[in-house]
Amino acid sequence: MQTTTESPPISPTPELVNNSESNQQTSTDSPITAPARDVVNNTGTLGDLILWKRKSNSVVALLAATTIWLSLDIYGLTFITLASWIAMFAIASIFLWGNIYMLLGKEPLDMSMMYINDESVVEAGTKFRESVEKSLRFLFSVSTEREWFVFVGTVASLGLLSVVASHLDLPTLLFLGVMMGLTAPVVYVKYEDGIKDLGQRVRVRSHTYYSAVAEKCHTYYSAIVERVKNMKTKLQNKKRKKTE
Repeated sequence: MQTTTESPPISPTPELVNNSESNQQTSTDSPITAPARDVVNNTGTLGDLILWKRKSNSVVALLAATTIWLSLDIYGLTFITLASWIAMFAIASIFLWGNIYMLLGKEPLDMSMMYINDESVVEAGTKFRESVEKSLRFLFSVSTEREWFVFVGTVASLGLLSVVASHLDLPTLLFLGVMMGLTAPVVYVKYEDGIKDLGQRVRVRSHTYYSAVAEKCHTYYSAIVERVKNMKTKLQNKKRKKTE
């Protein structure tokens, strides 16, 4: 009988070992490319700006609004002049920034990796459409479905806005709107419980006052109707007596 001896496994050649080690080194040493950044998503949302979640952006917006208002209202500049100066300043800053980077031997930032995603544009359009739909629904609900004090409050607010706007120009009115937009939501979020409690108290009192006024109006109306009926009956009785 022939005995079969098991052959030992073939050891890898030194060339294969060196190639595998070199491949591992090149794979670990290869730089990882940074992912492309979406410009819209990285700039933040309007809610973060209003609620001061990103304080730097909120401060920049506040300073920009103040500067534009001072330039238009105090110094008497026109909008086209101010826009041209802002564009010239931006172009000059980018030009100097690029040349300084070249003089220092540094490569400027690669702006090709920044883009606007299609999903961000679609989301922005969807949010704009939803805001328009909410405004239209609120308009129709105030005029047809809501209670009377919501209608009165809305009409009173619009009347107050028209009175205030008649004494202010457009830059000042827009500046006040920006200031209210950057302060009122933060105050509301901070004191939300107290404001809701106060609103509930005002609503309860308005309901009580409304019920009292409605009851008085109903009693006065019933009294007037009763008097009119009595007068009609008296006149009819007088006519009957004359005819008799």
